[in-house]
Amino acid sequence: MMPKAPTKLPAWLQQAPQPIAMGKQRPFLARNRRRLQKLLAQFAQPAPVQTSSRWQLSPAIKLVRLLLLLLLIALIQNGLLLWGLALLLGGQLLSLSPRQLRRFTRDWAVSLLIALLVVLPSYWLTGPTTVLFFGIKTALLLANAHYYRLTTPFQDLLTGLKSLHCPDVLIMTLAIAITYLRMLGNYLLHTMEALDLRTVAPTKHPYHLIGALFGNLYLKSYAYALELYAAMEARGFNGHYAQVPTKKHHWQDYLSLSPELILMAVLLLGRL
Repeated sequence: MMPKAPTKLPAWLQQAPQPIAMGKQRPFLARNRRRLQKLLAQFAQPAPVQTSSRWQLSPAIKLVRLLLLLLLIALIQNGLLLWGLALLLGGQLLSLSPRQLRRFTRDWAVSLLIALLVVLPSYWLTGPTTVLFFGIKTALLLANAHYYRLTTPFQDLLTGLKSLHCPDVLIMTLAIAITYLRMLGNYLLHTMEALDLRTVAPTKHPYHLIGALFGNLYLKSYAYALELYAAMEARGFNGHYAQVPTKKHHWQDYLSLSPELILMAVLLLGRL
């Protein structure tokens, strides 16, 4: 038998494999996806809530304390009393973990920068002294609000509002808004990731995607609203929340309000 001739491979198989160039990244989708992820992180508790080793303040007392602080900062015109409120807040910040403290500092600085951009135009109307004083009060207001947000879960806020006899419509609107903002944000994030994976050719006009994304988001939110209404109707929801049984307030709860009450008394006596 004649020996078989060696089988030759086709020319295209004999060529060395060429490195595949990576496709161009789509900065529009990547940039906005990162922004959306940061926004969704704002709705989550960044770290475990700090709890006192001796007692845990009730949600109603914590909410009353925040409202008293905001009212005091808004009414006080004495720099020494504002300095006392700043020291009180600084003592509370010492109990935060380093991770929470870094998160507080970053969020507070960003919000303060935005607020100062709104306040600074009044410099030409009222002068630097008024702008500086108002900026300090704004910084204290934002700092106390961020501290409350950082150390209080969202459910405790709703419980505190219910304990203070806020209208059920307000509580329901707030609960649904926060919950569905997070759900719609996650849906939009997944849509952007799917669009990025399925897009082969570079988009000439990436901003044309905004209409498609938000149109799809609107239709999804409409479907969510109908499903929510049907679920609440099927469960017999009548618009009223059941009163959550809360523990009795101990003397420590009222003691925690003493600095704010003392400053309020000093403020009122000083005006008499």
